Formats: sequence, C-alpha cells, structure tokens
Amino acid sequence: MGKIILGIKSLLRFFKYHVLWRAVFTLSCIFPVDEKLVIFADSYNCSMTDNMECVYNALTKHGGYKFKFFFAAPKSYNKIYDHIKTSIIHLKFCWYYARCSTLLLTDSYLPAFSCKPRSRTQVIQLWHACGAFKKWGYSTALKSWGADRKALKRYPLHNCYSRVCVSSDSVIPHYADAFNCDESIIKAIGVPRTDAFFDDGFVLTRTKSVRESIPNLGNRKIILYAPTFRGSDLKSARFDDPLDYRLLKEFLGESYVFIVKLHPFIEQHTHKDDELSDFVIRSSFDISSLLCSADILISDYSSVIFEYSLLQRPMIFYAYDLEEYEEQRSFYYEYKEFVPGKIVNDTPALIDAVLNAGISSSQKLKHFKDDFMSACDGHSTDRIADMIIKKT
Repeated sequence: MGKIILGIKSLLRFFKYHVLWRAVFTLSCIFPVDEKLVIFADSYNCSMTDNMECVYNALTKHGGYKFKFFFAAPKSYNKIYDHIKTSIIHLKFCWYYARCSTLLLTDSYLPAFSCKPRSRTQVIQLWHACGAFKKWGYSTALKSWGADRKALKRYPLHNCYSRVCVSSDSVIPHYADAFNCDESIIKAIGVPRTDAFFDDGFVLTRTKSVRESIPNLGNRKIILYAPTFRGSDLKSARFDDPLDYRLLKEFLGESYVFIVKLHPFIEQHTHKDDELSDFVIRSSFDISSLLCSADILISDYSSVIFEYSLLQRPMIFYAYDLEEYEEQRSFYYEYKEFVPGKIVNDTPALIDAVLNAGISSSQKLKHFKDDFMSACDGHSTDRIADMIIKKT
C-alpha cells in the first residue's frame, strides 16, 4: 500500500511540474507582459521575507508598481485541505508569472522552475543567506542532504534566474555551483536586509528593545545562541541540544543571559526549567534585532555569522557534531580554517571560550567581513531596486 501511495505522489508531482503548471503558464501568455507587475514568491514563509520587504518598500516608495504575493499557506490539521490550498496558490502563481515583469525569490520555488520565463520577464534571486558556508542546491547532489542527481534531472531547480544577488565577489563561484548557472548572472551588489546594520539608530533601537524585554537583566551582557537545524531535508529538520544549561548558569549567570534562537524550521525549543528562567531566554524577537543586541554570538553552521560579522563582535562556534554534519552536508571551505572564532565541542569548553571572548582575534573578524560581505554597505536595497526599475 505504501508503494502505491508513493507512486501516486510521484505521478502527481510529475504531472504538476511538466504538464499542469506549464499549461496554465502557456495559456496566460496570450496576454502581454505587464511592465509594472512584480511578484514575490516563497515556498517556506507565509509572508514576505526580510529581503523581500526591503525591496517592496523601495518599489512602493518609487511608485507605479503593482504587486502579487504567493507564499506558503498556513498549515491546518487537514493535509488534504492544505494540499488543495497550496495547489491553488501554485496555479495562480503560474497565471501571473507569465505576465509579470519581475519575479523576486529568496529560496526555491518549484512552479517558477517548471516554466521558462518570457523574454521580458526578469527573475531575481535574493537568496535568504549571506556569504557561502554550508553547501546547498546542486552542490549537495552527492550528499545525503537535499535532492539527488536523478531528482534534479527530472525536476530541475534554479534554472530561470536573470540575476542572483550576493554579498561579495568571493562567493560567486559557489552560487554558480549551487544553482548550476553561469557566473555572469551572479552580481555582488549586496543583500537588502543587511542595510539596517549600517544604521546606528536601528542598531541602538533594536538593542534597547531586546534588553528592555528581559526581566532583571541589569548590567548583564547578552549571549545569543543561534544554531542551524539538523536532518537530511527540511521535512526532517530537527535540533538535538546537548548543552548543559545548569552548568552554563553556574559559571556565566551573574554576567550573562543566554538567548536561544532556533532556526525557523525547528519547533519551539523543548528545554524548559523554571530554575533557569532568569538565564535561558526564548525570545520572540526577529533575528536581526537579536544580532544587534548580542554581545557574543554562539553558532555552529548557520549563515547568521555573516550578518553578525558586520558588527565586528566576538563569535564562538559550538560544533559538537562537526564530522557528522560535514558528512551529510559539507562546506565550501575548510571549516576549522574558515570560521572567525574559537571552535568548541562541549559545555566546559564553551564556558571557557565565553570567559575569554574579549581576546578574540579582531583581525580575523575583519578579514572575514571583508572577504564575504564586501558588497554590503548600507545601499544594497537601492541597487537592487534600481536594477528592477531600469531592468539592467
């Protein structure tokens, strides 16, 4: 029975990608391209992502544009109902995709890849991550993570881009590899959401908001723990947290609070202990606000390290499962040489790294920022909006 269901799902996916979506797109091509129609689409978020919002605001300020939004439908308890909602969204997307002047993405969007865009339509990928760290897309085809070569051949991805916007020239070859595209369409013109980190008022305001939200913070500093998820794909995303929070509080509790911010694909952090409530904080603030407020960042393989490098503050890398993660996903660089901070693999070593964070190599942090964030200068959104307006 299980094989029959999998067979039906496979046939349905093939029909949608190669027949249905293309048929709707082709039918809509009887209408001319609307030079003022801009589409925002994302498979994993129910609303605009931060990069999208920056560009949307810039185009709205310019005036004259019409917008259509195609995001993930909020999940219910009925899988059939959710599937129907998503299918309708995808059909509507194909209908408008054939007539828009610009499509903006920040991740994969399968219906866009099934149809070749018209010559007067530009498709711009504002990838959700800065820099290039762990591999994705076609770069992971031989790993347990992501789609395999056979699936990528049957359902090609990232095949419709006119422009890909990245944070520096140094990462262009890696994006070309991940998207299986020519380097000529990849432009180091910055990442929209990083503009805020060059605004002192933004940084100070967000820092104040976060600090005021933490009860009894006093003069304690903020440690932000922002790990990425584990799992062979997004559906199996999980996070196994081996940290000893009681030990952390014993040694760090008087001087620090510990904010835990998990990846959006992960369920709410399961660690709960009333005795740690004044030390371990589960904040609802967005990641940009938390980065602004953090005195130290602890991460592992997350791309948030690139944005945080703009602030030139200490980073620590809690890579307790480095060998396993590298086997499953792999990196574009040698991890131990790449990261701009101390690598630890257990709680005592992490405590020691925090207590000595002030003597971290600021020179290595500067080189890291210059290498991977050189196109981010506070004006990324303006350049991207200009590219859309002038269609360059």
